Amino acid sequence: MHIEEDKMFTIEEYEKLQHKYKYNIEFINGEVVLHSKTSVKHNEIVNNIQFKLMSYLDNSKCKVYTEQIELKFHNDKDIVNVFPDIFVMCEDAKKNGESFVSPPKIIFEVVSPNYSGHDYITKLQIYQRYGVLEYVIVEQTGEMIQYNLVDGVFKPSINEYYSSNIFEGLFITTEEILK
Repeated sequence: MHIEEDKMFTIEEYEKLQHKYKYNIEFINGEVVLHSKTSVKHNEIVNNIQFKLMSYLDNSKCKVYTEQIELKFHNDKDIVNVFPDIFVMCEDAKKNGESFVSPPKIIFEVVSPNYSGHDYITKLQIYQRYGVLEYVIVEQTGEMIQYNLVDGVFKPSINEYYSSNIFEGLFITTEEILK
């Protein structure tokens, strides 16, 4: 899809683009970010993480959502609409229509080589600013960087596994992600 370089969009223009094209389109303060279809490897990793989270959260007051559900962070300074790969919302979550407007407890992003900067820099800053408690970036090799929100600032750790600070006993290994 052709989009003018350096063009800033209104939220209304973004919503028209979103309905017109079959892409995940994210909106960050006037900038539109297009995401093409994912790879088989990306999809397998997302499914494996989703399965582990759903198994752990079964019979809890939290649910797992994936990349087709939108998060909206809107205030006086920001208008941000994003589609995380995987996220966890609990009973205190707020919605506007089919979109969530409160921060998830956990977000996982499986990075693609073409868009890794967007996840490592832009989304990291957004998720920190809006109070996501845990943000995990997963490379397609299985390497993970886990960010835990401490006093409003993400503290990173690089591990071969994910261990939640929110949900006791929630643990996902590299092997489980890549199987």
